[in-house]
Amino acid sequence: MKETSKEVVLELNLPEFSRKDIKVNIKKNSLQVKAEKKTEKKVQKKGYYHEEKTSRVFSYFTTIPTIDPKKAKVSFKKGVLKISSKKA
Repeated sequence: MKETSKEVVLELNLPEFSRKDIKVNIKKNSLQVKAEKKTEKKVQKKGYYHEEKTSRVFSYFTTIPTIDPKKAKVSFKKGVLKISSKKA
């Protein structure tokens, strides 16, 4: 997390997730990020059956300087989640 006199910026690396897997909850002085990705793979051939299920979960919670949650900006590019907001 980077903090200046006017702004707070947080960057998280989440390379195995897509934007639809991520939920961000910003309150006045706290930030919570949750990400979950489930995959299912089935292969069935004559005399052979394989089923595979995977689940990846990420959770992050921190207190932050007081901000206005409505003015927070969230972006996700190339596996990096960036959250920035001006201080209240």
